[in-house]
Amino acid sequence: MRETQLAKTSPLRKNVSPTALRAAVSWGTALLGARMIESFRSNRFDANLCPVSGSTRTPTLADVAAAAGVSLSTASLAFSGNKPVSGPTRERVLAAAGSLGYTGPNPLARNLRQGRSGVVGIAVGPLSTAFRDPAALPMLDAVSEVLEAAGMGLLLMGDSVEHARLPLDAVIYQVCGQETWAAYDDLVARDVPLVVVEGPAWPGATFIDIDHRGGSASVARHLHDLGHRRVATLTLQESHPQREREAGLREVFPDAVVVGRCVSDLTAAQDLASAFLDGEPDVTAIVCQSDVQAAAVVLEARRRDLDVPGDLSVAGFDGIDTPWLDLELTTVVQPFAEKGRATAGAALARVADEPAADVLLPVTLRVGRSTGRASG
Repeated sequence: MRETQLAKTSPLRKNVSPTALRAAVSWGTALLGARMIESFRSNRFDANLCPVSGSTRTPTLADVAAAAGVSLSTASLAFSGNKPVSGPTRERVLAAAGSLGYTGPNPLARNLRQGRSGVVGIAVGPLSTAFRDPAALPMLDAVSEVLEAAGMGLLLMGDSVEHARLPLDAVIYQVCGQETWAAYDDLVARDVPLVVVEGPAWPGATFIDIDHRGGSASVARHLHDLGHRRVATLTLQESHPQREREAGLREVFPDAVVVGRCVSDLTAAQDLASAFLDGEPDVTAIVCQSDVQAAAVVLEARRRDLDVPGDLSVAGFDGIDTPWLDLELTTVVQPFAEKGRATAGAALARVADEPAADVLLPVTLRVGRSTGRASG
């Protein structure tokens, strides 16, 4: 029964934003697959790129110039349009390019000559689970929209350290529950700008955060006003958000019992809730550190014929949509889109060597139907 229930109510059946995927995949492919015949060196890049071996050589702008009977600079201007070139000359250059199969200068190579790749990396942890957290998707979508509008690409980075060694203009770190990163020292050594989202306070990085502590405290005060005194909490894995959210709860309920720790995953959270409720704990409310966890507690309580909120009040955090759950959760709503825009804006500022101050965004309490007056 439980497996069937989980299958029908999974919050993870969401389409990944087309904007985010288009920006991440197309630019990631361009960065990894471009045949760049360039040598470059700067604070952020240190590599030599050699021609691809093989019997078929990719035509170059120099080949086009020779075929058209013009100088290399004239051929370049015919493509760029930065300075006027006569109509007949431009037509001759384009005709030569067409006959050779030359599609134009490589914009990535041009950026590299200027000391930039035009690509920002975003570390999201294991790619196999990157799109399963509904709280991560709207933020990633907002980041990709801002970068795309600025003519920048976005490269999704998994756990591989090799990704961090690619020529990137900046890196966004958004891996909840992972306080260390093997690639950090290498990025710092190459002077690659870092923007950290709700993560470790690394020196030199720009920090984008939300008011975890204040939001959690507001939930706790709401429950206290409803008469609750015996409260438990289901937390995320050890991380900055986990510590801050728990600290906010304990401002009101210092003796709150810990149910357990897990990622924001329905099955993992329901397993912890099941083990906790097996002991028939003397609590009237469970405060979860994500809405997915809260939904799992609601499902487990119902499986045991416990009424929510009559027998047990349940609260979450994030403010995600849960149309698959027939109960609106009491939760803390975080501004996903604003957080994504602030993150991308900080990355762009750092790429341009402009100041990028840390950001702390406010959150709001949204009272739903999963909390009520304390029973007993």
